[in-house]
Amino acid sequence: MVKIARRKYKIQQETIRHLFMKKKYRWLKFIPLIFGFLLSACDGNNYSFKLREDDYAGAHNKFKTHIVDDSFVGDGQPAMPPKEIFSLVYYPAEDGNMAAFISTSPTDKTKKYPAIIWLTGGYGGIGNDDFFWSDRPANNDQSASAFRRDGLVLMIPSFRGENANPGRYEMFYGELRDIESARQYLAKLPYVDSNRIYLAGHSTGGTRALLASEYTKGFRAIFSLGGIPDLRLRLNYAPIPVAVPFDQNDPREFELRSPRTFLKSIKSPTFYFEGEYAYWEEFDEVKEITSNKGIPLYIYRIENGDHFNIIRPLTNLIAEKILNDREEKVNIEFNENDFLKLQYNLPLPN
Repeated sequence: MVKIARRKYKIQQETIRHLFMKKKYRWLKFIPLIFGFLLSACDGNNYSFKLREDDYAGAHNKFKTHIVDDSFVGDGQPAMPPKEIFSLVYYPAEDGNMAAFISTSPTDKTKKYPAIIWLTGGYGGIGNDDFFWSDRPANNDQSASAFRRDGLVLMIPSFRGENANPGRYEMFYGELRDIESARQYLAKLPYVDSNRIYLAGHSTGGTRALLASEYTKGFRAIFSLGGIPDLRLRLNYAPIPVAVPFDQNDPREFELRSPRTFLKSIKSPTFYFEGEYAYWEEFDEVKEITSNKGIPLYIYRIENGDHFNIIRPLTNLIAEKILNDREEKVNIEFNENDFLKLQYNLPLPN
């Protein structure tokens, strides 16, 4: 189980509160006021990070990432799936055609069906084996099996530089444009309801989902399981299995890859979930900001959950919410009964 260290500023605040208990240090009560005033004067807020006011899509399109490392190796050519479960397709994107699995088209093509894009975790793409159509353990089912059901179209895409795709791996940057290309591909299928396309992802896929919620307005709702708040924090926390491809000396490279930087760009309902044993405490501050500013990002810390055992019960719950989301405007929400049901179905952690 992962434990996330508290931010340094939180430790400093605890130290200040401890000192304040001593009479001779009561003057320290003015420090937060002074500090808050200085932050407000400099940044317009007193958050622990820079909250950008500009639109993420505009900032993203103006900035050109500087890729300095090309050592990333994708998963290779995807395996050919069983035809009764998936088709291997190639959707057009900025750098060329990208591989994806898409669930078998429904028998009745006269109807329009909701669709969901699943962003897989890890690095490399959508694999080159039977991962997405073989049985997975209940406490770590990353196969999106919950979305393989009647009445719902599932797409599992890969992106630039992954698998055997053209382009260069950019780590949470150009891939966002590929996500939008995948959405447009789905929207053009004659049996897909273009107004009911959803996005969900886990881990690195969950981070991409959060960034996509800021980049594009085309998804009806977005679900992130275990995404991160800030890329620099993640890299400082522990090593990752691939080289960082971009210039780490440029702070803009991190800003444009960190979901909490552009919270104000979120327009579609976006839901974030993480198990309590892997939860980033930074999301507490994000939750406060989004609540105060009316940003449609809803954050849930799952009791007794870790980074993996929440996936299967949550994706089953999300699939049910999508199938029942039939009104003109999105009507998805999560209530106490949902989480009681989730707890009942939660497998033991890894």
